[in-house]
Amino acid sequence: MKPAQILATVLAAAILAAAPAALADPAAMIAKSEKVKLKGRKGEKLTRPGYELAEYSGVFSASTFQGSDSLGIWAKTKTAFDFTITRPGWSAPVTVACGGGQGRLGLGWITFKRDNLQVTCTFGGSAPANAAFSLALADGSFLQKLAQPQRAAELQYGSVNLRAQTRVLGGLPIGGGGPVGYLFTKGDEEVGGIQLAGFQPSFYLPPQPSADRDAAAITAMILFLFKDPGRPER
Repeated sequence: MKPAQILATVLAAAILAAAPAALADPAAMIAKSEKVKLKGRKGEKLTRPGYELAEYSGVFSASTFQGSDSLGIWAKTKTAFDFTITRPGWSAPVTVACGGGQGRLGLGWITFKRDNLQVTCTFGGSAPANAAFSLALADGSFLQKLAQPQRAAELQYGSVNLRAQTRVLGGLPIGGGGPVGYLFTKGDEEVGGIQLAGFQPSFYLPPQPSADRDAAAITAMILFLFKDPGRPER
């Protein structure tokens, strides 16, 4: 960990202790959600391993590219990854392909910090015809930005519209410069999330038979596989 990251972690830990209301643990969501861990399983090949997340399973592949100018200042990032996901009761797996680069994203409910980070996903297989996902760099308060880079995302999946925003879900905000967690909301209701900090991420899914569970699992897998560049605004 770089000295700047260590300093940011120490400061963020102090702020968490001094101002719990600003970065409070979303205890209500955690209490009503099912906490699950991602497990590995045999995939199609070494570069396309398999996974299991509660009743969901599939295979994935991911690749990233990060660029910087001659002074070492962040300049751009490109990412591409894809995965399949299925569960008992689906007629066929859902396929998800995501890519990103520069460009403004038309999500009217967030405040943009800058317009140079954008990730979008397209869906196939048994996914609803309207399925779509977008993620963008967002603005936030001083305390929020100190704890982690700010992101905002949205998934439309059939009749479910799920939003995700960076949030510390517990523990210290140690993410190596990238986001440490996301909170999922549907309207005004907190329905799930993912904690990326630590040795093994924690996934918080709405309990069965919630109609939001499929969308939450797909959103969580996208955010898990996305190799976030960290703090491009530094």
